[in-house]
Amino acid sequence: MKTVLLVAFVALIAVSVSAQSEPSKNAENNLYSLALKTSILQMEKDWGHIDDSVLGQEIRTDYRHMIVEKDPLVTDGLPTQFADHAVEYLDHEGLVARYRKLGKSYATLLIRPIKNEGPTLKVAVVVYWVSYKKHRLELGLSDWSNVEFRYDCDQQQFVVSSVKFGGI
Repeated sequence: MKTVLLVAFVALIAVSVSAQSEPSKNAENNLYSLALKTSILQMEKDWGHIDDSVLGQEIRTDYRHMIVEKDPLVTDGLPTQFADHAVEYLDHEGLVARYRKLGKSYATLLIRPIKNEGPTLKVAVVVYWVSYKKHRLELGLSDWSNVEFRYDCDQQQFVVSSVKFGGI
């Protein structure tokens, strides 16, 4: 009897772990996921040719491997890869560890919560430069993209209606 219970328990854990390790199909239609992918691809297209390393004082932004600040309410379950791009989600400790390893500021993305403005849903994906000074994590605002969604009745889903960039 103990053996049967042990086998059932191990099987349950194996199913649970394998289900959690693969991104769900719903993640593909998740508005945060769509906003992140759309932003990265558009940023790469518009800004990828720009050397933003400030003469080597900062790490040049690699749009094919982006760092995103982890937020359990927004980023949990988002894909870590799409097309030929990789996304790494780091919490504050991870951002600090990466800064210490690199020794230079680097770009990270922060996904803001969805805003409902009438028939439009908006997700801001903000670029910050990460640094660590005087035992404090510092995030310097750089640029952002506002991804707007509208509901397409024919497709019965939200679709990207526009991407608007801003910056300082």
